[in-house]
Amino acid sequence: MFSAARWRLTAVFTGILAVILVIAGVVVYFTTSSLIYSRVDAELADKANSQMFLLDDHHGPGGGPGQGQDEDDAPQFDPGGYFYAIVDPTGNVSESSYGFDTGWVVSQGTIDEALKNGTAIADVSTEGGESQRAYVVASRSDSGDQLLLEIGRSVKPEQDDLSQLRNILLIVIALSAVPAVAGGYVLSGRVLRPIKSAVDSQRAFIADASHELRTPVAVVRTNAELLERRMASGKIGQSESDAMAVGDILAETERLGKMVSQMLTLAQADAGQSPMVRTDVDLDEVSLEVVRSLRAIADARGVALSVENGEAVWVHGDRDRLREVIVTVVDNAVKYTPSGGRVEVRVARRHRRAVITVSDTGAGIPAESLPHIFERFYRVDKARSRDEGGTGLGLAIARHIVHAHGGDIRIESAPGKGTTVTIELRLLHHEQPEAPPLPDAAR
Repeated sequence: MFSAARWRLTAVFTGILAVILVIAGVVVYFTTSSLIYSRVDAELADKANSQMFLLDDHHGPGGGPGQGQDEDDAPQFDPGGYFYAIVDPTGNVSESSYGFDTGWVVSQGTIDEALKNGTAIADVSTEGGESQRAYVVASRSDSGDQLLLEIGRSVKPEQDDLSQLRNILLIVIALSAVPAVAGGYVLSGRVLRPIKSAVDSQRAFIADASHELRTPVAVVRTNAELLERRMASGKIGQSESDAMAVGDILAETERLGKMVSQMLTLAQADAGQSPMVRTDVDLDEVSLEVVRSLRAIADARGVALSVENGEAVWVHGDRDRLREVIVTVVDNAVKYTPSGGRVEVRVARRHRRAVITVSDTGAGIPAESLPHIFERFYRVDKARSRDEGGTGLGLAIARHIVHAHGGDIRIESAPGKGTTVTIELRLLHHEQPEAPPLPDAAR
């Protein structure tokens, strides 16, 4: 799918670039052509102005050199690559330079334009001959007759230059096709890379979610079938296994509900729709509250849980979401710390940042697992996590919440040396009133 899309994007990119190059080439060609012919027209105008004496010396019809007029009496015309002709308003030539071709006489429309505006410019040529550029000036002879002086020259050098320019532009456009295709292929790959990554992540998420949902669904189904058979036999509620089946169903449905809620949170995060109710939050107060709520669990496992802080630390954020982050991190620390160990929570200010650290004396996390610890459904100890009701989504959600608050979360750990989770958030700069102290039992 992505390969076909990549080639389609490459074709579109190449096509757009080709159109741009063609348009640029056309603009360059016609701009250059206009400048070249403007220069030719200026040269012809200067030449015509310098040769106006040809009309002053004109003695009426009779022909110039090459047409029966005595060369000694003919006007002195300096050709220099130019030709001239004197024509009447009907287009008849009365005098011309040597070698003048009658096919070079401008059209009647050009003559009328010159008679009306004083000057006119036209391209003339004989069949199979070179193109000539002619400049026509209208005037009157000494006898009062209205005459026109036509001065022109070949434009073959300019046409050769334009032809060479046209060939160069065509070659440039043709040679641009290869790098355009290569560049389009590379750029389309970069454009599609985040999309492909997102789709791959979504596929992996769906696959992992399906795998995780399969186990609780199977447990619920099995226990429900057991209860159904016992109900059919009329022995429902008469066995200890019935109570266990009901307990398993309730436990797994609770786990399913929690997993669905977490997946909804992540789906909202992916869509950029996570609602946040931001207020000024005292992290010291929230941490004390979390420790107090989890202390019973820690005591049951034989883990010492404590919190340390010397002053109120305020941030601006969603209190419930930040509490969820701290609960996730502290709960994980308690679960993975063996009996007799300890978990310490510290809240402090550091370099204008609010910092929460949760340290434990647990077994630690292998180095190869640390890069994946925030991935969805990832577990270091898959069997143990499932037995304890973990979904593998808690840390992924915690990272999303922290990042949504403009903060950062990182984990440092080594096997046998415990784990430290550090959460950094933006610290409020203005003073906040001190929160009312919690009971000492929470500390």
